[in-house]
Amino acid sequence: MKAQRVKNFILVLSALLIAVFSIWLPGFFMKKNIDAQFTDIKIVPGEYYSGPSESIIKNASKQLTYSQKIQLILGMWESTITETTEEACNLSEFGIKTIVVNRIEDLHSRGLYPITLSEGQNNWYTWNATPYRALDTTFNAYAAVYWDITFTKFDNTEAHRFIVTESGDILYAEANFTDDVAAEFEPKMTNCSYLFYYYGEFTTTLQNTENLRVITHDNVTTTYRINSATDAELKKLDTGNASSFISYFKSFTPDNVFSIYQSSGSDNDTSMSFYASFKKTDNSYQMLILPK
Repeated sequence: MKAQRVKNFILVLSALLIAVFSIWLPGFFMKKNIDAQFTDIKIVPGEYYSGPSESIIKNASKQLTYSQKIQLILGMWESTITETTEEACNLSEFGIKTIVVNRIEDLHSRGLYPITLSEGQNNWYTWNATPYRALDTTFNAYAAVYWDITFTKFDNTEAHRFIVTESGDILYAEANFTDDVAAEFEPKMTNCSYLFYYYGEFTTTLQNTENLRVITHDNVTTTYRINSATDAELKKLDTGNASSFISYFKSFTPDNVFSIYQSSGSDNDTSMSFYASFKKTDNSYQMLILPK
């Protein structure tokens, strides 16, 4: 009888303990987890971070100056280059094609391109254009768009490729001919400042000499100083760096390299230095802009 009472006591006590622990333990572990969440710092998994939206990127990019956009494209400001869509651009394919045709007409008249792609010869060429976007790697919020556009003559005797900003600045030009079209062409290197900050008829030239060009636009004065690159500068020049923003680009050894220093007198004073390099054969011509 006594043994039975002890057994019953143990059973009742066990039941009570189980009931108490069933009520107490969940609350204990819940409190422990809550305390851990408030005190521990954990890294958010990458899949939960999508980065700035396209609308944020577009609005933030509107704040960029002309100089900052060039820096993004040329890699002076660290960026990643990806193909983009026409919706991300300010211009359509036809719009950028029209700018390039007019731009090459202007460069040809200044002795910087061997032929013209004028409207009168427009129906001789087929063309295609691909937009690219340079996105900064620090904030992933600032972007600059540029285009890779090619023109091919109807009989395949000419092919022209241009890397151009939406402002009309030609960063790279390449012409290939089956005949010796470029044999008599001699680039006028002292005019290479015309490759930058192009505003067409809205540009007022205040001064233009062999080594100095001063222009105004929207009350901003921009000065370009142009000199032949020194031996020390030539040693630093690597045209292969252009592969960062020109797809399928192969380096070349230029015939001539000019050093361009650009300074803008405005509320946001900026200055940049570039190399303008040129390479010509009887049936080809290349022109490339790189940062110092």
